[in-house]
Amino acid sequence: MTAARATPRILPRSRSRILPAVLAAGLLLTGCAPAAGPAATGPTATGPTGTAPGSTPPQATTPLPQAGSGTRGSRPATPRSVSVVVTGDVLLHPPLWAQARRDGSAADPDFGPLLSGLRPYLADADLAVCSLETPVGTPDGPFSGYPSFVVPPQILPALAETGYDACTTATNHAIDGGIAGLERTLDALDDAGLEHTGTYRSAAEAARPLVLDAGGVRVGIVTATYGLNGLTADTGWRVDIIDTDRMIAQAKAARTAGADVVLAGFHSGAEYSARPTAAQRRTAHTLADSGEFDVVYSHHTHSVLPVEKHDGVWIAYGLGNSVSAHATDLAVNREGVSLKLEFTRRDGRWRAAPPQWAAHIMAQDPVRWCALPAATPCTTQAVDAASLQRTRTRLEALGADDDGARPWHPDAP
Repeated sequence: MTAARATPRILPRSRSRILPAVLAAGLLLTGCAPAAGPAATGPTATGPTGTAPGSTPPQATTPLPQAGSGTRGSRPATPRSVSVVVTGDVLLHPPLWAQARRDGSAADPDFGPLLSGLRPYLADADLAVCSLETPVGTPDGPFSGYPSFVVPPQILPALAETGYDACTTATNHAIDGGIAGLERTLDALDDAGLEHTGTYRSAAEAARPLVLDAGGVRVGIVTATYGLNGLTADTGWRVDIIDTDRMIAQAKAARTAGADVVLAGFHSGAEYSARPTAAQRRTAHTLADSGEFDVVYSHHTHSVLPVEKHDGVWIAYGLGNSVSAHATDLAVNREGVSLKLEFTRRDGRWRAAPPQWAAHIMAQDPVRWCALPAATPCTTQAVDAASLQRTRTRLEALGADDDGARPWHPDAP
């Protein structure tokens, strides 16, 4: 069966065109069974042949027609470069929606001011991808924070208006609101114009690799989480659980569907840590060594972790939080980095440049995402300086700076 034709949709920023790759209807990824805890991470979670018990690797299918084919005319020559921004967890705690109510109203919370500092960073790339940590509720609630999150859905249009194009949704909190909450979240993402991957409403949906058309360059995204906090999804395909063989097969399916560049973003690690765990490194190295991924990145730890270049593939082990307000107020869980990834086509191959990173901290009263360094302190000069130094020290701990990774500001030449 030939893959169905998909027409690109122009996003509000007129910047990226989103093209979900549609595979043949009969090719369903049954997925691996959910498993809680780090033990499910990496190759050890696979079955005898490297695939989780009960799962079927994705199959190669006929590539999608080129964007703009048919009556829309020929697709222009593929651009020679593309840039992607990936960020840490969007983790809504009660203080964040309390601030959104102050900025808007109790009936209509406004997350725009809280996120506004991110705008120039997301606008500085062709494609911007978030990690949506939690499910959303109905507009009127009720809402809940840790340990079982159900958060205001108004965050999603705010993310889109701030500049995000898509979000990954495979996290340990993915089914905090049950299957109904998972499906409600996907519906709300669709309503907000945000593409998504990692959790699914159907086996057919789970079989479609996410391929995003960013200004003529197609970017595939594969994601998975280490587990579901001891909960169990109702099917093996509902949430992508880390299985490196399956993720590699998904990357191959994305390339068959037309992806020029493929990213892996997985949810794993030890919370508040300064270094990646052995399981994180094993997973990342296995994905990188497969030759199917151009960059590998990770989230979940709520802390910034090192970036390294492993056999020519860039790996970011922890982007920290994008927005959060933990009850346990640690310096590291108020910090994060936005990573700008640039890819250039040379000699028929797409190659990743050294990543650029932008540090931030959550400012208080009012609560705001705040870039570092800042002309006006986000917190105090001393706290800002300590945060920026800690972020840089952690990020460069595996030699990223020696390999060319550097700080980034969208106003810089």
